[in-house]
Order: sequence, then C-alpha cells, then structure tokens
Amino acid sequence: MDSASGTRFGTAADTYHRLRPSPPPVTVDWLLGADDIRTAAEFGAGTGLFTTPLSQRVRTVYAIEPDARMRIRLGAYCPDVTVLDGTAEHLPLPDRTVDAVLSHSAWHWVDPAAAFPEIARVLVPGGLLGVSWTMPDRRIGWRAKLDEITGRNGESGRGPGRFDVPNGSGFAVPEQLTHPWTKRMTVDDLVASLGTYDHVLGLSDMDRALVLENCRTYLNGNPATSRGIIEVPFVTVGFRTHRVTD
Repeated sequence: MDSASGTRFGTAADTYHRLRPSPPPVTVDWLLGADDIRTAAEFGAGTGLFTTPLSQRVRTVYAIEPDARMRIRLGAYCPDVTVLDGTAEHLPLPDRTVDAVLSHSAWHWVDPAAAFPEIARVLVPGGLLGVSWTMPDRRIGWRAKLDEITGRNGESGRGPGRFDVPNGSGFAVPEQLTHPWTKRMTVDDLVASLGTYDHVLGLSDMDRALVLENCRTYLNGNPATSRGIIEVPFVTVGFRTHRVTD
C-alpha cells in the first residue's frame, strides 16, 4: 500500500465516515453471493463504511486498516468486529483462516503482486475474494465539472474500478457487477465530502479551502444543483473471484 497517500485519509476521518457513501446493500449481497461465509477479513477497512453491513451478514469479521487514526474510529463505529493493523500485502492472520477476503474502495492502493499470494494464504481453499468501489458517476456533467475544479486528473494505469486477476495468481476469472445509484446531499455536505478525496487532501490548507469554495460557488450557481438538496450520482463496481482449490 502507498503509505504516503493511502494513509492520508485519517486526517479527515470523521468527515469521511459521515459523508462518504457506504456500498449499497445490493452490492454487498452480490459480493457475498451464495457462499457459506462465517469468517471474513476486510482490508483497507477505513472507518467501517463497508465493515458495518459486512458484520451484519458475517459472524466473524477481521477489519484490517493501516492508519491508526482510522482504526480508532473503526473500533468505535464497529465494536463487534476485531480491528487489526495491517494491509492486503501483510495480513495479520494465520494460514487458511477465513472464508472470504473483501475490500471497498481500497484495491487501487494495493500492490497486486504481493497481495494475491497473501490473500490466497489466509483464505480457505475455494474461498472468496471480493473487491468493490463506490465512485462519483462522472457521466453526469456537473459532477465531472467538480473534478475539473478540484484538479482531479484521472488515474493512469490501475485506478478505482479496475481489477484484473493475472494468470497464475491462484484465483479464477472474476465476475463483475455495476450498480448506478444516487444519494441525497446538501451543497454543504457535498462540498465537505470533496475534501476527503486524496487529491484534495494533498493540497495545502489554503489551496484546499480555495478549491472547496470554488466548488460551492459552482454548485450554488448551477441550476441542476442550486435547489438545496442534490441527488448526487454514484456508481458502485464490484468484482468477485475464488481461490483455486489446491
């Protein structure tokens, strides 16, 4: 995991938890599928946005997160799970411990070459690997404009929403689900949520404040977003695969 930026979210942990969307139930249900999952590990658990619905469906959950600030919130928000320090490349679990390994909005921070064998190590034979992301739906013009204002240049190579299983990784060809949906937010909450994205968190305090104020000005002046409550467009993409039986 890229520790320089992947652990930057802890500086905005409370806002992140309050305003970042949890994955919709249809995606969580699809990721788990019909598998008999009694124990699961979630890496990149953050503050528990995916951990919460996961723990409602799985008896034993190990929530793994490298950022100490995020782990504090994670333990408070999800008291019924075991919170551990670790990453996808270094899972703090014995061999063949869990029926499933899952993540939400974290795989793009991972080194796949190190993560695939580590995940295979802790999974039981035939165990499930499921990854997903909830991302702004940038097909909507005004939402794409916010990326322009905040300076998001897009991801080159392996970014959010991309998941490939290389030959010889020990995992089967993945299935994919794409689910567009909306979340009702105020302008203030939408602007505050923009401040929890990595490319904005990486700005100086002065530049971040200016960028977010420019977003507020745009939203308040745009007829599609100036009516108080906005239907903010998201798309959740999920992939699931299984460890090839030894």
